Amino acid sequence: MARKRSRPYTKEDVEFVHKNYAEMTASEIAEKLGISKFQVSKIVSELRKHIDLPKKTAKRPNPIIEYLKSKGLPIKEEIETIKKTVRRGRKKK
Repeated sequence: MARKRSRPYTKEDVEFVHKNYAEMTASEIAEKLGISKFQVSKIVSELRKHIDLPKKTAKRPNPIIEYLKSKGLPIKEEIETIKKTVRRGRKKK
């Protein structure tokens, strides 16, 4: 089975990623533009070399928390605080 090929990204795609990266996830941007998530991350990494991109404000919701909320089940406070305090990567100095 052949892989689906993405189109090459353009200057307009780079502009869209630059304007909307903080508010949208990479998958949403990729779906809207018709390019792959890999291309979005490539654009972002290239932009970060030259300018400061704002931090992400859009994050994928935790599916477990969403399920518990939809069923009306109580959520332990530890889950919420762990979700907010967990950081990825190396500790900043």
